Amino acid sequence: MRSYRTWFARHRVGAFVVLAFGLSWWPWPFALAHPDSEAMLSFGPVVAAVLVAALADGRSAVVSLARSVVQWRVARSTWAAAAVGPFALAGLTGVLAVAFGLVDADDFGDALALSTWLAVPLLMLATGLLGGPLFEEVGWRGFFLPDLQRRHPALWSTAVVGSVWACWHLPLLITEPSGQRPPLPFTVWVFAQAVLLTWLYNTSRGSVLIAIVFHTAANTAGRILLEPLVGETGFLGVWWLMATLYVTAAAAVIRRTGGHLGTTIQPLHHTITRRQP
Repeated sequence: MRSYRTWFARHRVGAFVVLAFGLSWWPWPFALAHPDSEAMLSFGPVVAAVLVAALADGRSAVVSLARSVVQWRVARSTWAAAAVGPFALAGLTGVLAVAFGLVDADDFGDALALSTWLAVPLLMLATGLLGGPLFEEVGWRGFFLPDLQRRHPALWSTAVVGSVWACWHLPLLITEPSGQRPPLPFTVWVFAQAVLLTWLYNTSRGSVLIAIVFHTAANTAGRILLEPLVGETGFLGVWWLMATLYVTAAAAVIRRTGGHLGTTIQPLHHTITRRQP
């Protein structure tokens, strides 16, 4: 058992990435043959994080990871940025899309309906629990990001997480038949989100819950904004506009923090001590 633990402690990042991809991507070959089936599963990152944490560092690491998921004692301004920020960016995207003539106001249809906004809490709950944010963020921000930040600068760590996170979505980008996620603007959007998520995670002192809320809000707001436009002429333009606004927000955070993205504040969940072979 000690030899297994030593191996996972030495190769924790590589083991996590391989497991996260393998556990998520295994349906992809079947989806290539049957396009209507699911191309990937979202639970790969959370299972990989728990397995590697347990095998590399034992029960205490898993408990620490679980605590970060329920850490709700965070500044109100951080909660507002996580929960409201994505809706503000989506709303601004819609306003600018109409102003620039990418779409007509009527094209947003259901996005402007009161019934849609009344359903936002339920949409958030369903998206967070079933749509991926919970399963993804325990892995990406709960395990992967802090492990990298223990040894590397925040921006470098964010670039690595963003690259892996974007690649992890490949089955959806290549196989998904509806074209709801144009690959290039979607990838730009993911990288910008990675910057914002690192900042939120660090400034909340290691709260994965904050990352889950932001990810959920971003997916929900994007769904409300973009679903009525699928197949419309301005759909790609709106995607690029939303990605550009997220990049602008990410650049503002980088400038405001001097590129440190809040790493001067130490995460609450402890730095795991590596076991010596």
